[in-house]
Amino acid sequence: MTMKDKSIGAAFCDAAAVIGGNARLGIVCAMDVEMQDLLEQLRGVSVEETYGFKFYEGMLEQTQVVLVRCGIGKVNAARGTQLMIDKYKPSYIINSGVAGALNKELRPMDIVVGKDFIQHDFDLSPIGYAKGCLAIGDRSKPTIIEADDSMVKLLADVSEVVAGEYKDAGKVLVGRIVSGDQFINSPKVKAELRDDFGGDAAEMEGAVLAYVASCANIPCAVLRVISDMADGTNNESYDEFEKKASKLSAEIIIELAKLAPSNR
Repeated sequence: MTMKDKSIGAAFCDAAAVIGGNARLGIVCAMDVEMQDLLEQLRGVSVEETYGFKFYEGMLEQTQVVLVRCGIGKVNAARGTQLMIDKYKPSYIINSGVAGALNKELRPMDIVVGKDFIQHDFDLSPIGYAKGCLAIGDRSKPTIIEADDSMVKLLADVSEVVAGEYKDAGKVLVGRIVSGDQFINSPKVKAELRDDFGGDAAEMEGAVLAYVASCANIPCAVLRVISDMADGTNNESYDEFEKKASKLSAEIIIELAKLAPSNR
């Protein structure tokens, strides 16, 4: 697939500059299936293992990247992201992978770019905090962590172009991602996350990754392709959609990486 600058406009080209020059893009995936296609495209790879995490450095198209599989869940995402920040000092971080649909309009293979994030399972309500409040700021509201605006625009624009050319891709939504240490597989819980937190998609890492990155003042964004309906339906086809969704998410990151000015 070849992406022409004119097909995405001048504003898109300006946004692409965020990964240009000598910038290093950090990419965090939770699972091997989400990382596999990215790893296969890396050139000049060097590998270093630190505290059980394997970090892969190399060139993805025209972008310098460091890639890690952090493992599933919020603690793993926090550990992997902080280690990446401490050791490799990425200029930007993207979390790429799959998610369950909360928004009633979303279907498998639709694309969600997170504009903001809430940890839905963080619950101090017995002592007077709103559910999702991290005991910082206004205790009457969930703590909302925002993604970097320029990265959101960049990912959304790339996603629109890829979706227009990729056979199985659905629509693109910029919305809210909620994260917690549970696989959402219940109509009741799905409705609660949508109604209580305004969630469009649910997964297990993005909100805490965004929080860790924001504490270090590193711009970040989260890209998710819908793999399931988060309500227990079509569970028999989850593995199939997980693979397809992971591949599409990786394809978007690869296309984004083509836009950086060459560092060579």
